Amino acid sequence: MLKINKINQYYKESHTLRDLSLEIKEAKCTCIMGRNGVGKTTLMKTIMGLLPIKNGELIYNNQNIARLSSDKRANLAIGYVPQGREIFSQLSVKENLEIGLLGNRNNLKTISSKIYELFPILKDMLRRKGGDLSGGQQQQLSIARALCIQPKLLILDEPTEGIQPNIVQQIGEVIDHLTKEEKITIILVEQKLPFARKHGDTFFILNRGCVVNSGEMSQLDDEMINQHMSV
Repeated sequence: MLKINKINQYYKESHTLRDLSLEIKEAKCTCIMGRNGVGKTTLMKTIMGLLPIKNGELIYNNQNIARLSSDKRANLAIGYVPQGREIFSQLSVKENLEIGLLGNRNNLKTISSKIYELFPILKDMLRRKGGDLSGGQQQQLSIARALCIQPKLLILDEPTEGIQPNIVQQIGEVIDHLTKEEKITIILVEQKLPFARKHGDTFFILNRGCVVNSGEMSQLDDEMINQHMSV
């Protein structure tokens, strides 16, 4: 699905990603883990085309997309839910979802009923402004908007951050449904270990812009956690 080969990324004088290589398996949830500031969000923005790389390859479905713009990557069915949600607070829920439709790869013009099956609360709030929703509802809206493009690859950057437990549970159920039933590939940046272990299939741990450990989720042990994730 996605193979990242020795990418390097810089922010001013900082070398943020260093010869980083990893492979994302199709129809699986891959967790990107590590302490704050190790390059997780930078990597997500790099995959989405929001940050440039100096060199290296991003091979998506056998195509090197490293030099494509973010909108062209969206047209290749890559969806992105950024950290902090970034919904349009002055637009209604319906208008936010319709913006997602603009990048739909099948030129879909109406919001799919599947969106409301996954997030029933949104159907009752279509006329409400995005800024009037709770944090958890905004996160549901942000994920739903990304799903409106009908992605094959969905990037979720810290989707459970600051969210109430019942919505965290729902987001986990949506992730499981998307990978197992819809066969969507998910890249999940996640700090909550129980959530990652429950819903992730594989993991990569980053440190200083490099992959320092990886494997099946069942292989994530206390030694790795203490070495690379404990505060």
